[in-house]
Amino acid sequence: MKSIPKTLPLIAVTALISTSYAAPILPTVANANAQLNAGIRTTADFDWNTTNLVNENSNYFKDSSNFYSGRRNIQYNASENAFLNAKKITINRHNKGGKSLKQFSSIFNSGHDSYNSFGTAETYNLGSEDVVTGMGGETGNGNEKFEIFGGTTGRAMNVSMSFRSKSAKESYGYQTPPEFSDHYTNDKLIGHSPIVGNVMRLHGMGIQEATADGRVKTNPFALEATYTDADFEATFSLSELEELLNGCLFLGWLNTSLDGDPTTVTDGDRWVHAVQGNYDNMPDNPNRHDMYNVIGNPLAMSLQDYIDGTVTSIDGLSKAPGEIRNGDHGGWADNNTVWAIIDHNSDFAVIPEPSTYALIGGIICLISVTLRRRK
Repeated sequence: MKSIPKTLPLIAVTALISTSYAAPILPTVANANAQLNAGIRTTADFDWNTTNLVNENSNYFKDSSNFYSGRRNIQYNASENAFLNAKKITINRHNKGGKSLKQFSSIFNSGHDSYNSFGTAETYNLGSEDVVTGMGGETGNGNEKFEIFGGTTGRAMNVSMSFRSKSAKESYGYQTPPEFSDHYTNDKLIGHSPIVGNVMRLHGMGIQEATADGRVKTNPFALEATYTDADFEATFSLSELEELLNGCLFLGWLNTSLDGDPTTVTDGDRWVHAVQGNYDNMPDNPNRHDMYNVIGNPLAMSLQDYIDGTVTSIDGLSKAPGEIRNGDHGGWADNNTVWAIIDHNSDFAVIPEPSTYALIGGIICLISVTLRRRK
């Protein structure tokens, strides 16, 4: 029986609201204003070999002064944070160019920690005038699927998708409670949030070579993930009321660079918010490396309602109907979806962020999201 939708009001948060950058602290930043530069960024803002989570410089990722402090609830000001409005594109979500979702029967069983092995890939061969809308995959696990919506490719490309199951280390109950351990402990992938369902690897949409941290820039696109009730239920031990008041969901991106080696996934890497891997409308600083430092508020609406509307995740910043703004994100629990507007190839999954962890991190999830009353 379908549960009754219930809307969670916007929850207040105690956080610094600022529209300025902290001063760069590492000499590896060649330009003190590098974080303000618009367009494609080809270098990280520090040296990954010397500044990562598994060496003596890991404190860089724990010092809040290194983060862009606007974060959630930021108020747009064109003279101070214009980078948030650097990239928008117009899309038609229904123009699929004859493409249909791939059906995935090959999904690698990750076991305890096989993060780098995936099942057989399925591909789309696209010409320079083809749209990316219509690509995606269904896993056969209930209604679970990942779908891509966006504009034309601009170049010929072969896009591949493959899946693996979540590993034991990515399942609920394995994560160390933060009151007993540092969020950046090196023996537990993703920190404190489990995964809902399977992991999708997306390759081939790039428009430039990989940057120093392993990311590959793409044209902006919307990625929507649909999860199952059963998989979501398996990630929580909180009561219904606690989940309703404090829980939140987002599309996750696996940041593979945090251990100093972006070429493989290890226990030193982390699942964070998908928009934190973006090139445009995102500062080059540690915000992309901590799930608590997402910039902007999630939107409680379906992806189609977002596309048709004018609101963005940034207060005071709007868009035209039919546009998507790089960095916007949200979800709609009535149809079991989360979505994000992103511009990078990566591994993606649905992530629940238990509110008890967010509270300890100093932030309550700000999403005004529709959750369901579960029987």
